[in-house]
Amino acid sequence: MWQKVKKEIAIWRTGAMPGIAVIFLVFLVRALGGLEFLELAALDTFLRLRSPEPVDNQILIVGINEQDINNLDTYPLSDRELANLITTLESYNPAVIGIDIVRDKPQEPGHAELNKVFAQKNIIGIEKVLSSQENSRIDVIKPPDALTPEQIGFVDVLLDKDGNLRRNLLTVVNNNELKFSLPIRLVEQYLATKNISLENASDDPETMQVGQVKLTRVNPQTGGYIRTDARGNQILLNFRRGKHPFRIVSLADIKQGKVQPDWIKNRIVLIGITALSARDDVSTNAVRSDNTGFIYGVEIQAHAVSQIINAVLNNRPLLWVWHDGGEYLWIFAWGFLGIALARLLNESPWKLATVILISSILAALICYLLLLEYGLWLPVVPAVLVLFLNGLGLTASMFYRDRQNLKFQLKERQYMIEYMSSTIHNRPIQTLKKILRDAYSKELAEDWLVKELHILNEELRDVGNLIEKETVVDGNSIHIGKSEVELQCPLKEILYQVYSNTIILDYPHFKTIKFKINNFEDSIDANKLTLEQKRSLCRFLEEAIINVGKYAEGVTRLKVICQQKDNKSIIRVEDNGIGLDSKNKNSGGGTKQANDLAKQLRGEFKRYPREPKGTICELTWMANKGWFWHF
Repeated sequence: MWQKVKKEIAIWRTGAMPGIAVIFLVFLVRALGGLEFLELAALDTFLRLRSPEPVDNQILIVGINEQDINNLDTYPLSDRELANLITTLESYNPAVIGIDIVRDKPQEPGHAELNKVFAQKNIIGIEKVLSSQENSRIDVIKPPDALTPEQIGFVDVLLDKDGNLRRNLLTVVNNNELKFSLPIRLVEQYLATKNISLENASDDPETMQVGQVKLTRVNPQTGGYIRTDARGNQILLNFRRGKHPFRIVSLADIKQGKVQPDWIKNRIVLIGITALSARDDVSTNAVRSDNTGFIYGVEIQAHAVSQIINAVLNNRPLLWVWHDGGEYLWIFAWGFLGIALARLLNESPWKLATVILISSILAALICYLLLLEYGLWLPVVPAVLVLFLNGLGLTASMFYRDRQNLKFQLKERQYMIEYMSSTIHNRPIQTLKKILRDAYSKELAEDWLVKELHILNEELRDVGNLIEKETVVDGNSIHIGKSEVELQCPLKEILYQVYSNTIILDYPHFKTIKFKINNFEDSIDANKLTLEQKRSLCRFLEEAIINVGKYAEGVTRLKVICQQKDNKSIIRVEDNGIGLDSKNKNSGGGTKQANDLAKQLRGEFKRYPREPKGTICELTWMANKGWFWHF
């Protein structure tokens, strides 16, 4: 029992190391940003695959579309047109109106009228505060002069390296002045009507808190991001699900009264451009939309507002992540699962491949469901990657090992056939020939004939017993001489049993040996050897010793060494007989089997003369050379 436990511990200690190395390699690749693009793409995919949500009735978008632009007398929209639009909307008593249209300069006619309308405290205008050096698409744009600082919000966005938007910039310090975004200004005014205030979190003054909801800040290493631009106060953007998440009406609809009063009363109204020709859009793959790959800027503002007010009022989750330690522990767990599955299912590569595939799907599904239900963004790409590498890598090595084992088994069977044929030819057939030869040359004595026939009977029985035992032996043992050797034992013990069971066989030159020297060490590393390789090592040692008994005429000294030296494992059989002649030195089934074994172990087989006489038969292989993932 303890031997099995020790063997299992040894297998895990050496076998798990390549898989652990793969896990830390994935850690390194992720830390260097090698997986950032894939992780962000996976986040987009999960967000896009979510089932649609109901239209957010708390927000109405007034989108000035292509038809509205064609119907205008002038474009850009004049101050008078904008003032009339705001006045009409105010008649429905909205909670707050956000104007996502640039008004840094007068657009006559009607500038005085617009300034008068801007006196309404529930109107929020826009500015852009990021310089062109920091954002090549946008220049700094000033807000309307008639608006107070509390009525101004910036609409700058920070795009990721792939050009897509996934973060919402809430505040930023510009020229030593704290600036608030348009969504924050709208949220603040809207929730104030419900007696909910915006403040700093007590445990982190830099984190904003709305009611009981903390707006967790993005840092440079949040989730799949690696050294991202984390200036100001940012949160991950949890887009509202669905192709049409907000009600959108046109300028013409407002003018013609084609709106329901309750769409506007006590609601948030956003005014913006929804015309492709105006190019007020942002790239994103996280939402389904009529315009694949991008949505209008005013819709981005609506998504940013919607996620905060629904988190506060309806407990809709914001996106959040674990700390780095938790994420890397999550990745490690899936990588270790791949190693464990390979160990538990190492007898069935096809079953292992199926289980790894199912486990990978399960990992992705868990990540998707946690994002859907709780807003938790987990690293799905590195988790699935490390599971595949450890699982399918192990599977591939097992396929290779199975092919090699099958090859070895076929060679082992072929060797046994040749070995039995040689045994029959060298013993009973030779005895029978001797009887027949003597029968023709002289008159046989009855006692002599009985004796010779008895010897022949014993030899034939030995061959029959050998065939029977080789037929019934299981895969964990091998028949040597008249005994069975367990291949699960330590290699030192296995090889010594092979030596002991072979040296007592009835071969003519064993009888002349006066000195037997053997050295079987525990140092030979057998952890990387399969059962078939152990079996072949046993056959190699048996064949080498038997050759001494068959051919080493005049032998008086036999030396058998099994040890590890200079990081090499060595099995050597040395005698001082006359040795094999040149015709037999490099031929025969045993030599071919030894060469095949050396090739499999990435080692070397040699048979060479010993000075002043004798033969040395030697197999060596590097002790530290194994197979990657040798479970």
